Amino acid sequence: MQSVLHAFKVGLALLATLAVGICVHELLHVVPLSLTDAEYAVHVLPSGDGSSLQTALTGGLVRVEVTHLPDATPEWLLRGSALAPLLLALPLALVAAGVLPNPLAADDHLRTAVLVALTGCGLPSPADWSVVWHGSDLAES
Repeated sequence: MQSVLHAFKVGLALLATLAVGICVHELLHVVPLSLTDAEYAVHVLPSGDGSSLQTALTGGLVRVEVTHLPDATPEWLLRGSALAPLLLALPLALVAAGVLPNPLAADDHLRTAVLVALTGCGLPSPADWSVVWHGSDLAES
């Protein structure tokens, strides 16, 4: 019974970290944009073609839409905004550098699940990579 309860806690921590991490991922895009006069809208549980549960399960908990981008916005700021969620991978980098304790070496399943989920949420989406590689096209339009 103890192992079932532990596995349930690990699974719950994984899901909670993914839900919060997805929201933080999207909100981290806003931080560099807030340094300019860019106008953006943050949609929580945006409605799409599918049901809200389907949208939530496919990564649609929060969406940031840039509605107006000033002409003076530098390309590096757009690209930095697209890559800002990589900050969520910082804990893994600190574990690799030995600054933070390694939960895998300590056989701590809960912290390992949280670390993996948080790192996964920091990975850029295909839309983020599109902004990184084609940021100048977006700035012109």
